[in-house]
Amino acid sequence: MMHNKHSMNRKQREIEHRRETMLKAAKDLFLKKGYDAVSLAEIAEKAEFSRITIYSYFKGKTDILVAIIAETFLEGIQKYSLMVKDIESPYDKLKAYGIHEYKTFRQYPDYHLLIVRFRQYRLEKENISDRNLKALAKSDEIASNLFSEIINEGIGKGEFRDDLDIELSRHFFAKAVFAIVHSYVFRTTKDLSKLEIELDYLLRAFIP
Repeated sequence: MMHNKHSMNRKQREIEHRRETMLKAAKDLFLKKGYDAVSLAEIAEKAEFSRITIYSYFKGKTDILVAIIAETFLEGIQKYSLMVKDIESPYDKLKAYGIHEYKTFRQYPDYHLLIVRFRQYRLEKENISDRNLKALAKSDEIASNLFSEIINEGIGKGEFRDDLDIELSRHFFAKAVFAIVHSYVFRTTKDLSKLEIELDYLLRAFIP
């Protein structure tokens, strides 16, 4: 996640610029070759820094992946948050998230594969910097709070069951949407009708 550059001095801005250059190089390589096929040496070469310099910013390749995913998650949930402001129905808001995620991954399928790889990877905290752990936690917190707010709104409006466990419901919803969308990302058809039916079926668990 990028820091506010307006509050930085010249040295801090240069440090951030270097970090962003490294992340961009890594992202380009991950999307082109796949995470497992990319070495830290290749990232260093593309970013035009030494491996020693890369290690002064990141603990390793896993740390870089976490930084990219945290930034991607945050950008995605922020876009969704703005999009649903004009939607009245909490039911429609949650359904819109599934459509939003599908369209995003359909447009950038390599990002989807990168996130799939990230979810399959066992993250060991000692291999991840505090900054990236905090960024990942922040993006998750923002998404969790938003989904909880929508579910609470749905309960209040009588669209959703009043016995829903908010935390369990938002976890279930986010994981189920990703699984549903995953099966559609690489299909050749652009017809969303079946995807919408599956999202409606998923949301049956929420309605009275």
